[in-house]
Amino acid sequence: MKTILVTGANRGIGRLAAAELLGRGDRVILTARHPDRAAALRSELSAEIAAGRAQVRPLDLASFASVRGLSAALIADGETLDAIVHNAGTLSPLPVRTITEDGIEQTLQIHAVAPWLLSTLLLPALARPSRLVFLGSSLHLPNSRGVAVRFSFDDPCLDEGYHPDRAYKNAKLAQLWVVREWERRHGAEGAHADDLCPGFVPITASANTRGFMRVLLRRVMPIMPFATSPQAAARLEADWAERDPSIPGGAYFDGGTPTQPSEDARDDDKARSFWAMVERWAPV
Repeated sequence: MKTILVTGANRGIGRLAAAELLGRGDRVILTARHPDRAAALRSELSAEIAAGRAQVRPLDLASFASVRGLSAALIADGETLDAIVHNAGTLSPLPVRTITEDGIEQTLQIHAVAPWLLSTLLLPALARPSRLVFLGSSLHLPNSRGVAVRFSFDDPCLDEGYHPDRAYKNAKLAQLWVVREWERRHGAEGAHADDLCPGFVPITASANTRGFMRVLLRRVMPIMPFATSPQAAARLEADWAERDPSIPGGAYFDGGTPTQPSEDARDDDKARSFWAMVERWAPV
């Protein structure tokens, strides 16, 4: 039995992945951002909670204070984590640039900076060996659909040229830098990290859409050969959470297949520069 922390586990793929892990006999710590959703999750998992196989904890990645609070609580409780699944995210960033209480563009904080902080604070609680699983996206690639990815270290929070697609793509690129530098720094001690794109899940993508687009994503796209079901994506998350933790990390997987990320994502200098940036934003 492994003890696995799954962020954003109150709905969607995260909830299905947590259910899959519980079904496999693992002990799961699920996080939820909204108190009402956390309460509903506790009610739903009452039997597992009573048996000590599940916990529900509050976590808002848009708040460093919340990240620090969860980390401190888990360490105080003496938890030993075999894996952290960084599932929580924002599929549809807001059309208007949003800055968190910590002064960082919201999408970048939720997908890259806060997961870095959570992992770093929980480093003493990670088993050796252990694994971090970051939920990535092929949209970090320069030829992906829509507005081009363009991360500038002079303007990481997109003061100029904000677009929700760019915010998401930039955040997923930054996430890959976190994974690459994490493995360089901590892989030798057995704390590994990988980035996993579970594939295109149209039903999940439909959550924040309306009208024709919602119908397209819910009724038409799921039957296309390139689409992935929420259940399949959740099983893939669970597989990676249970993956042999002694296998070296630092890799990017697209649908479970080892894949080269973008040239930018493989740039060690940029990975180190981003790491230094987040250390300034969120000192440990």
